[in-house]
Amino acid sequence: MIFRVASQAVLLIAAAYCIQMVSSAATTKAMERDVGSDTEILRKCLHEVGSNDVVGELQKVARYSKWTSEEIPRFTRCLASMKRWFDADESKWNKQQIADDLGADMFNYCRYELDRYNEDSCEFAYTGLRCLKQAELYTLETYKNILSCATELNVTMKELQKYAAFPTKEVVPCLFQCLAEKMDFYTPTYEWNFDKWVKAFGPTRQDRTASNVCKVSPEQINTRDKCEWMYEEYNCLERLNYNTDGSYPMETTTLSAVITSKKPDAVEAAVKEAS
Repeated sequence: MIFRVASQAVLLIAAAYCIQMVSSAATTKAMERDVGSDTEILRKCLHEVGSNDVVGELQKVARYSKWTSEEIPRFTRCLASMKRWFDADESKWNKQQIADDLGADMFNYCRYELDRYNEDSCEFAYTGLRCLKQAELYTLETYKNILSCATELNVTMKELQKYAAFPTKEVVPCLFQCLAEKMDFYTPTYEWNFDKWVKAFGPTRQDRTASNVCKVSPEQINTRDKCEWMYEEYNCLERLNYNTDGSYPMETTTLSAVITSKKPDAVEAAVKEAS
């Protein structure tokens, strides 16, 4: 009996660390969160969902990143509500709170996913929180590749931040081409690997078919400078899918949100921890 209680305590502490990874970005703010507070949230949420097998449920929480559907019904709704990110009664995300707690890059990555209203608050909480977990992983990868390209092309941080203004002409020639090649945005025949774009920048406002308006013609691909038309496609997709309606107080381009919210040393540490 003593061993079982002790094992529950160890799992609870381990799961609390997992919750910090599940429901927060690898940022300084998030890393400073009190593990004790997350442990208490876990206790309350597992109690609320009426779990009888605490150890089994904690083991499920520990592998949260591998969930393909919610394995503990109502759990993520409780978790997101306790974090003050989600209003379960209204089935609505508190986007400003998410941006304040996790950073602009996390909010920007998921903002359209958090806008897709679903009257099923349990499902909505699960899909939103899962997106935030993906944002934690994928914005790090995007930033790491941006830094690599910036190093290769001798780009300054000041130049990178100019991308927030949606310049028609690329600030640093061929920077986006470098990123596109590192992140495999295109097939060998220059069709989009659209899933890779979504992975890098977040869920889109428009679906894949609607986004085709941004694709340049085969003739242009064959005759124009590759860096130029690739950036043109990126800029069009940003405007179409992420940043055009002005309704978001933290709004910026996806690239600049990632760039301005992360520091190289923090990214390097987070990448090492995740690997």
